[in-house]
Amino acid sequence: MRLFHNGLLKLIGVYPMELSLSMKKTKYIFLWDIDGTLIQSGGAGVKAIFRTIKELYKLELTPDEIDYRGRTDLMIAKQILSRCAVPFTSKNLSLYRNYYFRVLREEMLQSPNGNLCPGILDIVKTLDQIPTVKMGLLTGNFKKAAQIKLSHFGLWTYFSFGIFGDLHESRDYLAQTASELVKGMMGPGIEPKNIWVIGDTPHDVLCAKSAGFSSVAVSTGGFSQEQLGKVYPDHLFASFSRPSDFFSLFPFIDLPDKSR
Repeated sequence: MRLFHNGLLKLIGVYPMELSLSMKKTKYIFLWDIDGTLIQSGGAGVKAIFRTIKELYKLELTPDEIDYRGRTDLMIAKQILSRCAVPFTSKNLSLYRNYYFRVLREEMLQSPNGNLCPGILDIVKTLDQIPTVKMGLLTGNFKKAAQIKLSHFGLWTYFSFGIFGDLHESRDYLAQTASELVKGMMGPGIEPKNIWVIGDTPHDVLCAKSAGFSSVAVSTGGFSQEQLGKVYPDHLFASFSRPSDFFSLFPFIDLPDKSR
């Protein structure tokens, strides 16, 4: 796979010059999931999916009819088009995506219960100050959906690159792509164990394992600690409400004094 192909890099959200300049000092990479890990959309994402189905395809479906938790947006789109008897073509996918993005913006604005997950703002702001750390996204969201959600909470600009659900329906494929991207950016400079995937579903943990990355699971999404424990993440949290507990995992990273 030639990850420095301009089209793929544009989709990922980074460019060769930016990569080479920003990664010279990087020793540790944190790849974040979004929904249930960084933010709680207050149900806006799910509402946007089923509202799109109803308005675009005139079909009423319930959440238990679509397998969406921890799935990529591309996989969800394939399920929806199949369920609605719509051929899976680039034109139909584009129509679905564009309609979904518009509805998602509206639902995010109308959601009274959306918020950042506990401790996330402190953690992200602290990591952003550390020259040896680079933060990216490893998410099943379409890139535009990720931007809509994170911009709503003021987080989008903290992440310098991302692997998004536009690329493939499989999260394992996304993790492998992340691995190849890091190798392309830095060669052998970062060991896989120093690439951390943080997420709230078993799929996040398993995709980290598939790429040889370290994993941190947190039960602020739809899965309990017991459920997450069954896939054996390297570390497991109920929440990140105490950022100091999160940072205690990384004694080898030189943190700003206020975070110690």
